[in-house]
This record gives sequence, C-alpha cells and structure tokens, in this order.
Amino acid sequence: MAHIASVFNGSGGARGGLRAVVKAILLDPEARGDVKTDPNYGRLRHPAQFILNILRAFGARSADGTAESDGYLNPQSVQMGMDVFRPPSVFSYFSPSTVVPGTNGVRGPEFGLLSTSTVLRRANFVNTIVFSRIAAGGNAPNGTSIDLSGMQALAAEPAQLVDALDGLLMHGTMSAEMRQSIIGAVTAVSAANTLKRARTAVYLVASSSQYEVER
Repeated sequence: MAHIASVFNGSGGARGGLRAVVKAILLDPEARGDVKTDPNYGRLRHPAQFILNILRAFGARSADGTAESDGYLNPQSVQMGMDVFRPPSVFSYFSPSTVVPGTNGVRGPEFGLLSTSTVLRRANFVNTIVFSRIAAGGNAPNGTSIDLSGMQALAAEPAQLVDALDGLLMHGTMSAEMRQSIIGAVTAVSAANTLKRARTAVYLVASSSQYEVER
C-alpha cells in the first residue's frame, strides 16, 4: 500500500496520475510475485466466488444436464451470509474492522461472513451440487448441476484424480497431508464406482479449508 501511495503522490511522475497508479497496482510484487508462503497470506473466498468457482470448474449445466443453468443461485449465497444484490452497508458485505479469529490482529473483512452456521452451509452446498443438483423450481426454471465426467475418467488412479483437482481448484497449493488423506478416502471407495470416487474427491477438496482460503 505504501508503494502505491507513493506513486499516487507523484513518485517518478505527476501527482495523481491514474495511468501510473493502475500500472503500479497491477505490477506490484504482491500481485505478481512468487507463490506466497506467509501463513497470513490469502483471503477467504466469499460466498458468490465460492459458488461460481466450483460451477465454472465443472461446466455448470441445467439440473437435468441437457441445457444451460438458469444461474439462479442467490438463495445459496444468502444461506452463506451474502445476499448478492443487497449489501448491508456502505462497506458492501464486509466490515473493514473484521479480524480473523484466532490470529493476532490479522485483518480479514470477508471472515465477517464466517460462522458456525455458514461453515456448515458451505459444506452443504458442496454436498448438494456434487452428489445431487439444485432442482428446477419457481424462480429456477432450469436448475443447476455440474459435470464430473472429466474427473470420473481419472477415478481408476486416485492419486492422478487428486492431483488433477489440486491443479484445477487449488493451483497446485494442496498440502502433502491433505493430498494423502484424500487419496486414502478415494481409494476406500470401490474402484467399480468411478462416479462416487470422483464425487468423493471433489467434495473433500471443495469443502476443505485449504480450498476455501484462496492463496
């Protein structure tokens, strides 16, 4: 932030130069540097992002898989604490004073939406979309489902399946401990049931804290 402020104040050019400020933001090492290892680095995926990332990763379609999803997903986001079209204050959905629980003053505005109930609702959303679907209804003429055929094709090799999800959902940041745990859980599912293996792997990754905190 200090670097960006100095650029705005005229470091190396005219004060308030928008072109220089935008360039400084986009090229700042914090935005474009190497993979961050600071344990305080990252942010919680807010509900809308959490939902859409999963749907985009697995080609969201209608509930029956024959057409496009109607995109009516705000009820699921509301359950997680974020009514997309009705932010509660001028600070949008997040209070700038929110501190991440269990830390020594680490700021994390998006964690203001996280509670015991919303954590469970996040997991419930993943369970619904992975093992079932969002059914069509009054405001959702098509409903929503995801396509796991690509993951199902890898189910014969649990390690390969988990590594593919690590790349697709977590950009290769999955810890070794998490990887081995999920491989074990997938291996425990009958090799003949490739869809269940794929669903198990996707559920465990998408509901994990390592996925929900974007780094």
